[in-house]
Amino acid sequence: MPTRSDCLVPLGWFVAMGMYLVQACFLMKFLEEHTTTHSNLYWIGVGLYLALACAVLIVLSKSDHGYAVTDNQVWWVWRFWFLYILLYVISVGIIFGEVLDKLKNSETYGPNFLKAILCIAPALLVLVLQLVISPAYRRAVLSLSVIAALNLFDGIEMLEIVFTQNEREDFDLQESVEKWIIAFACLSFLVTSLGLARNKFDGGNTVEERSNSGAVCLGLCEILFTNVPFLVLRIYVWVDCGYEASIFIAKNILSLVIGFVEFGIASGCCSCE
Repeated sequence: MPTRSDCLVPLGWFVAMGMYLVQACFLMKFLEEHTTTHSNLYWIGVGLYLALACAVLIVLSKSDHGYAVTDNQVWWVWRFWFLYILLYVISVGIIFGEVLDKLKNSETYGPNFLKAILCIAPALLVLVLQLVISPAYRRAVLSLSVIAALNLFDGIEMLEIVFTQNEREDFDLQESVEKWIIAFACLSFLVTSLGLARNKFDGGNTVEERSNSGAVCLGLCEILFTNVPFLVLRIYVWVDCGYEASIFIAKNILSLVIGFVEFGIASGCCSCE
């Protein structure tokens, strides 16, 4: 069985915890700077992020290897990641709902800084999964985490469209379109995280997609609530507002093709292997 480096693992945890705490503190700082709740919301948010980090460390300390090996243990990884994403989505929703119009490029806590903080989540996903899941699954975990990270980046790029209207005078989204973009971006973060649970770990070194109805439904939700709305919204914004989005439109089309093929195989509609 592949082993892990005794010196790189502590370094990885140090980097991961540093990224996690930086993101938590600065997301709450945006709320403290631009909302009326000030320090109360800041400390409540930071407290929730810290509580989640402590829970993860406690569960890891009680495991035999310091990482998940069996499928049941990996389920704890998905649960904790979903709780993290839930906090992330709540933070994003509040910031984009109440703070966005107050952000100025000239400020330290401006749009560019916020985008950098949001982009910590995909990087954290790739790093943390390598740390908390057995090295026997290293290649499979890297593959599925990179795909999930790309989907998270896709959602963040959708939010970039909302930022753009604050930066360009000739770019003005309808309020309803802006709300749909924010809603589907947040929904994509949740669906992408839930989709990770479609992968089954056999306790050895193999990872495969589950064949039950729940996994098939999750796969369909990833298609219907991420790439389809993103594609439609990007085409609309491109045609109506002149926002260049051809690269991510191509990505959404490719993801849809792959997603429908995988859905067909998983649901038994296609006999391809």
